[in-house]
Amino acid sequence: MTTTADPTLEVALVGWDHPDAARLRTAQQRELRDRYGDDDIGHTMTGDGIVVFALLRVAGEPVACGAVRDVSDEHGTGTGEVKRMFVVPERRGEGHSRRVLAELERRAPEHGLTRLILETGTLQPEAIGLYLRAGYVPIDNFGEYAEVGDSRCFAKSLVPVERAPHAPRPTGTLTVERVEWDDADALALRRAMRDFNRATYEHFEPALEAAGGFEADDARIGAGVLATFVARLDGTPVGHAALRASGDGYAAGSGELKKLFVTDEARGVGAARALLAAVEAEARTLGLTSVVLQTGVRQPPAVALYVSAGYRAVVPFGPYVGDAHSLLFAKQL
Repeated sequence: MTTTADPTLEVALVGWDHPDAARLRTAQQRELRDRYGDDDIGHTMTGDGIVVFALLRVAGEPVACGAVRDVSDEHGTGTGEVKRMFVVPERRGEGHSRRVLAELERRAPEHGLTRLILETGTLQPEAIGLYLRAGYVPIDNFGEYAEVGDSRCFAKSLVPVERAPHAPRPTGTLTVERVEWDDADALALRRAMRDFNRATYEHFEPALEAAGGFEADDARIGAGVLATFVARLDGTPVGHAALRASGDGYAAGSGELKKLFVTDEARGVGAARALLAAVEAEARTLGLTSVVLQTGVRQPPAVALYVSAGYRAVVPFGPYVGDAHSLLFAKQL
């Protein structure tokens, strides 16, 4: 049992079939069914492979739970999967999910697990936000979730990861300039971004080419652009961002961040944050009340940037509904 500063709160380890655990698991599955209109893919899951089940009680009443299943055989030695995270509705917003998750992370290594993976759904942006703030990074959907458009998967290493030495941070004077969409430097940066996307999301290429390729896509996006910005380092163009009018299915009063890109040579100089600030300032000037954006699950640094800048995960909207490789965010202005 783990105790906390609050004497009425305790986190206990119990068996999968413990009555309180079973009650919370049933409530979780019922809520998912109501939210998604169908049973969760894993609703028939049993206790096989479960190595940790954490139950949080407040004043003796069970209010939150979570489990870890050993999935080393399927996903590599030392891999566990977080399952059945749930907080009763009336006790949400009190930090209980974070407490349960921390307990699972603390206990998992006792069972030889050094990495945790998990799946949650796009209609649970609060859960996506929890995992991102707890250090989980987006990954491609795995296993039975691979082709599920409303699933999102995440992973976290429980041991220090050896990282390559950072390249020297570039120096110089950074400026952000407003330009026209068809400005030559802006266009060159968008082409560089297309090269990055082609290498990172290769499966999108056939559909893009069938729709007319880069030129047609660029013209389509440009038709709705309200402002375009280029970042320069000592005069050299190194970054791009645009603010686009929102479309059908978007939140009222929102504008969309599009084509935020910084060249490899300028990473670490603050160009992305400067461009983001310019877009937000323009949105305020235009009377917009929020900025929304889409980024890809294969871009953890971009996701980390947006979260640190105050963006929060939201339910998919507009053309991104059903896209299993997208994460959607919004920031109130």
